[in-house]
Amino acid sequence: MQIGSAVTAFKQFTSRVLLLATCAMLSNTAFAIEAGQYYYFISDKCVAKGPQTPEERGAVTPDVMLFEVVPAGISDYYVNMNTNALVHYAEEGQDTLSSLEAEQAYTAGKAPSKDSLRKDGNAIHHDFMLQREAIDLKTLINTLNGFSQLQSDKGYFFKKIVGLSNPNAKFKAITRVRLTDMGYENRMMLTSYTSDYFMLDGQGKAPDTPFIKVDHGSAIRSSLHEANSPYAIFTRNTVCGEKWEPGN
Repeated sequence: MQIGSAVTAFKQFTSRVLLLATCAMLSNTAFAIEAGQYYYFISDKCVAKGPQTPEERGAVTPDVMLFEVVPAGISDYYVNMNTNALVHYAEEGQDTLSSLEAEQAYTAGKAPSKDSLRKDGNAIHHDFMLQREAIDLKTLINTLNGFSQLQSDKGYFFKKIVGLSNPNAKFKAITRVRLTDMGYENRMMLTSYTSDYFMLDGQGKAPDTPFIKVDHGSAIRSSLHEANSPYAIFTRNTVCGEKWEPGN
């Protein structure tokens, strides 16, 4: 290769690297998270509801840390869920979920939302994949035994397992968390926190519908307020966390 051609090629390569780096920086800025601990507060999709004075708000709001976001590099994060908030789970179940956080993958994206405050009308979704692996039936049963001890939930697990005709079945286990930024400062919505178990076929392929679905997010939400509380309606589908700041 001639010297002139080599210089041109190098310049083109450098320009491409700079462009990619710039795009990455812009993307990181767009999807950045305020790291810290996020505590539950009464809201409807992160719009504050209920009493607003510090004294009144403190009297009716459970003091529950929902999750913690920790930086893991320039544009990477990982999430620590407060599994102690799963008050109806056995200690083994809480420990199982916590152990899944040791290796997790983070991705982010955006989607239109009528509830977003952002100028572009999008909500930013921060997705954390805590588990993606194949497990056998024994492992599935042991895992489910640690999850919700409420009779209705245990009955659901039992019926699904008893109705299984293949004792050698294998399952794809997927546990994930989604946090959604609607544009409110220092607030993020816990959109979903689930474990899905898909039964694999003879070729090792999973169907679209899980064999068993466990909604950990629902388990957390259901324990925040009594059923007759006027604020229970705001925890029916999601909850919002507010970043804890010293002095607040």
